[in-house]
Amino acid sequence: MLLFEIDSNQYKKCNYNKQGELQSFQKLLVGSIEEEADNYRLPVELYSYSAQGELQDSTKTIYTCQPEEQKVLLNIFPFTDYGKGSQIKVNVEDEKAFYPVNPETDWEMKPIEFSLNIDKGLVGFLGGNSKITMYDRRVVANDTLQIGQYQINSAVDLGVYVLGIKIKGFGYHVVEIINKNQGIIWQKFTSEDDGSYFVISLL
Repeated sequence: MLLFEIDSNQYKKCNYNKQGELQSFQKLLVGSIEEEADNYRLPVELYSYSAQGELQDSTKTIYTCQPEEQKVLLNIFPFTDYGKGSQIKVNVEDEKAFYPVNPETDWEMKPIEFSLNIDKGLVGFLGGNSKITMYDRRVVANDTLQIGQYQINSAVDLGVYVLGIKIKGFGYHVVEIINKNQGIIWQKFTSEDDGSYFVISLL
């Protein structure tokens, strides 16, 4: 998604076990873009709650990108619950493959690849980063959607690297609902390991 499409938006992330029972949820409050000489800064506040709605924690993270890129993917939010005051640099590997304006059913798209550089905690100290690839991206039919909306199914591979060595890996099946005017309005990430899943929706 374009950086400016998520400016000042609010999102809710709900975490479920494989039986569909709510385990916890978070609210993400996206701030206003701050333009500097050599980059854009986007502050995001994250509030974490128990399944019963009790506030557990809150953090603020700064996302940055180069002015010529102007892109921060909403897809990065599920994977960036790092320490308080973190700053995360987003590097988009392929800027030509994002979300189509006028998609057709069964349209296959190129993978999206990007990396996240983390500056906090042990991973940041050791030069850690995450490499994320969204692949097998296809527009699928969905008769329940409203006019101007469409669905993309895809897969995600997430690798966590320290000093160039992959120390952890995750896989997800992803369903996304896109509104042509608002961008991504709903996402569901289902773990390949245990069937648990989380849903992110635009408030």
